[in-house]
Amino acid sequence: MKNTTYLLLLLLSVFVFTNCAAVKKQKMAAANEETIRLWFEEGWNHNRNIELLDRVFDPDWSDGNPLHPHHMEGYEGLKELVKFYRKAFPDAQFTITHIFANEKNAAIRYEVKATHLGDAFGIPATGKEFTSTGLVLYEMRDGKIYRSWQELDLMGIINQLKE
Repeated sequence: MKNTTYLLLLLLSVFVFTNCAAVKKQKMAAANEETIRLWFEEGWNHNRNIELLDRVFDPDWSDGNPLHPHHMEGYEGLKELVKFYRKAFPDAQFTITHIFANEKNAAIRYEVKATHLGDAFGIPATGKEFTSTGLVLYEMRDGKIYRSWQELDLMGIINQLKE
């Protein structure tokens, strides 16, 4: 009887521990997804990027985007990146088409519509509207973006701006 009681307690302990770990992972995944959604829907679509930096990004953030190989990292780098895009495409509106997250990473696919009103990608402002898609992969740390890698249809954008 004693052995059965110990075995049941052991099984119950393992069950509780396993479920607690799984619940924690689910909560972290949901928090990571919400962080990404906040950045696009509130940051970009409602021009709140600068206001949201410390809520969305880890202070040690870095970007693996090959379009900006020499930018600063951390909050200062993010401010430069936001200023660049806001100046070039001030009316950019993003639609999230896919978003995935786990406790350590997140990924998003988006569609964007914007007007080219400032120099970008070596092209002076054209005043032309364009649409495009992109993917961003994120490494998350404590519910914040720690590293990011973006792929976008740059040739498609350039072709639309040069038409």
